[in-house]
Amino acid sequence: MKLSMHMIANRIYFLDMELNLSDSDPPVLKSARLVYATDCAYIYAKGKDTICEAESGSIRLRDVNLTEGFDIIQSVFDFYDDWQQNILDLAAQKSYQDLVDACFRVFHNPMIMFDADCKVMGISSQYGENDVDREWAYLSRYGYSSIQALEYMKSYYPDHDFEHEKILPFHFKGTILNCEGITGALIYQNEFFLRINVIEKERALNYGDYQILEMLLHIMYQNLEKRDTEKEKGEENSVFHSLLNQEAVDKEKLARKLHYAGWEVSDEYQLILVWADKKEMSAKTAEVMRTTLMNMYPEGRIVGGEKGFILIWNLSKCGDFKRDRIQLLFKQTEADVSMSLRMKGIYNLSHLYRQAKSALDMRELFSGETDGIFDFYEAAANYILLSGDLEEMVYACHPDVRKLWLREQEEKDGLFPTFSSYLKHERSVLNTSQDVYIHRNTLLYRIKKIKDCLTSDLDDTYTRNYMQISVMVLELYQTLQKNKS
Repeated sequence: MKLSMHMIANRIYFLDMELNLSDSDPPVLKSARLVYATDCAYIYAKGKDTICEAESGSIRLRDVNLTEGFDIIQSVFDFYDDWQQNILDLAAQKSYQDLVDACFRVFHNPMIMFDADCKVMGISSQYGENDVDREWAYLSRYGYSSIQALEYMKSYYPDHDFEHEKILPFHFKGTILNCEGITGALIYQNEFFLRINVIEKERALNYGDYQILEMLLHIMYQNLEKRDTEKEKGEENSVFHSLLNQEAVDKEKLARKLHYAGWEVSDEYQLILVWADKKEMSAKTAEVMRTTLMNMYPEGRIVGGEKGFILIWNLSKCGDFKRDRIQLLFKQTEADVSMSLRMKGIYNLSHLYRQAKSALDMRELFSGETDGIFDFYEAAANYILLSGDLEEMVYACHPDVRKLWLREQEEKDGLFPTFSSYLKHERSVLNTSQDVYIHRNTLLYRIKKIKDCLTSDLDDTYTRNYMQISVMVLELYQTLQKNKS
């Protein structure tokens, strides 16, 4: 394992020594030598002291003779080699608690590892519940981050995204979080997988600790690359990833994830895809795109994909999607943007994902786009006609029509069948009243109630056609369901 001078000094921090190290101190040293050699620590005597020297500076061991000093420095290289192999083995075995405990030997400070849902994967067992701060006690007891701590972090560092920015320092002075240290996130294929925090307690953290943390994240990254199946990789992934792929979801984890965000299962959601144009993104492009999206839409949640990102937007809590902001992205990277319909229920994310993806697949059918966004709404009628999947057709129906249809199942107020007839008779009040056998005044009252429920303009030709197709699909679906029962 190649070391930096800071990493060597950190291992022997308890000795009486004098440090003269530069900020430019890459981990390039392969071993200790008694004669000068490139990329090695040069050990020599100076008076009663031993000097460990490299291009990035020197370490003076006071009152240590040359033989003893050389053995000390070489033992540091031997230690790190053994430690790295142990970490590699523990990562491959997914023994994350043992891995975290093993890291105490290099950091000499408390450490904690979280998964994408803020669940503790490992926490330094060298420290008890009450040895750090209130949040450490909560994590030790319950195994998850507290809502209060996450809210405090967001308010204390509003410009930082601790889930997605790679390595950052932190310094908290609160009643719940009262600590400082460094934190690092693992991003794999544009997706956040885990986060590691090292808290400064026994000794001051320095450049060498940043390097060790970066190395740990790299080991975890390589471990993900070695896994054979996407299912294995997704084990540590966000519950949002499972929802998007219509996989089984741990309801407790989902409830906690939504609680962290201040969201509800029954809220209304929309998905926005930001997809690389015809080719996979470079790591730099992905980093720029993620950072830009996080800055533009801090209220949303981002999930990575192979060629881009998925933005989950909560309409109930955040209001309408801010389409104008996305224009900034087109200026920074070549990407296509699409969006799904609006739909209530977090468990419908998989349907919204298919819609947004279909909008990209059907982009050649769009015309007259002004803001560069492929809105599934504009292609939904064609999608229904071409789909062949009745269930997906139901979810692709016009949101206003689906809302009336779902309302009819609950309240039986006759608005959906009245609206169906109203469209079929091209909004003729006379013909509709005769068809549904109600008085003209009663019909006008129902039409007013229907229009109060609509968000789209009935005078728009495409909207009426889309609604008419949606009514036919929902009526067909209902008929087939009755026949099954």
